[in-house]
Amino acid sequence: MTQPKNISALMCELSVALAELSEKMSNLSVTLENSFLESDAPETAALMEAARETIDKARGS
Repeated sequence: MTQPKNISALMCELSVALAELSEKMSNLSVTLENSFLESDAPETAALMEAARETIDKARGS
């Protein structure tokens, strides 16, 4: 019978798994952002303009 892992080993495994998940989510975010920016949909242009206006307003305040 195998010895149950101690809490420290489990926390270490969890930390590694969360770091890997974080990296994968970051990569996914970049991929989705690039896909959005490369899209030719009219909604993309409207959203980009709205984002620019919001950034300009934030800078002005």
